[in-house]
Amino acid sequence: MCCIVQGEKRAYLGGVAHTYDPDHYLCATMALPVEAEVPVATPHEPVLGLLLGLDTRAMTETLIAYEAAARPSHRTTSTKELTPGLTVAQVDGRFVEAVGRLLELLDDPVAARVLADSRLRELLFTLIEGEAGPLVRRTLGGAHEVSQVVTYLRENLSEPLTVDDLARRAGMSRAVFHRRFKAVTSFSPLQFIKALRLNHAAMQIAGGEAVNRAADAVGYASASQFSREFRRQFGASPRKWASRSRGGSAQELRATAGRSTRRGGREPLPAM
Repeated sequence: MCCIVQGEKRAYLGGVAHTYDPDHYLCATMALPVEAEVPVATPHEPVLGLLLGLDTRAMTETLIAYEAAARPSHRTTSTKELTPGLTVAQVDGRFVEAVGRLLELLDDPVAARVLADSRLRELLFTLIEGEAGPLVRRTLGGAHEVSQVVTYLRENLSEPLTVDDLARRAGMSRAVFHRRFKAVTSFSPLQFIKALRLNHAAMQIAGGEAVNRAADAVGYASASQFSREFRRQFGASPRKWASRSRGGSAQELRATAGRSTRRGGREPLPAM
């Protein structure tokens, strides 16, 4: 979950832009090949926000306790209503209060040790109750098998990956798996694998990794195929991307990312 207290960000998934700002927060419930941009930011008015991991024991325990409380109108919905694992939700007063109460602990180490768990659960409870709640409950309910497959993909990008194997891991037929996977992620399994691999490779290259090693690390055996698909995804060859990321300005790097010509440009994010 990412909430912004100053400025604005945009995340792109499947060609759709998701804008989050002080009035909206972003919730991503599984690893997704997301690109993002900051439209405007300066040293005097930087973008400020809070990033909170949801793949935690606290989140799981909070959700289990919530479901056990049996709020009929808020029970996990069926897999027929699955939606992509990312949404932008409206900020409300309860959410702002819960975030503020958690952040207050940053200035008090003793209170943080004593109260952090309870205030974190309060924020997670507010998240489940808010607009993003249905997405959170679907991911850990009807879409749990798909979420587990996405985690497996993220951890095994360098290995040979087939749709049939992923379907078996999810305990589904190929056709059912394909349908549910696309409903949850907005990508077909093969599109998702490609996008995830390219995003991971781009992040490694931007961090200083050699192009051939980055390609190998995400499972590309063909350098020409990697270069071709990388250019199609980000609008620049891997070597040009590497040159700009190491020697150019951050603005130059952002300008090459994605196929967008919007101000600020897009850049790949670590899989959410």
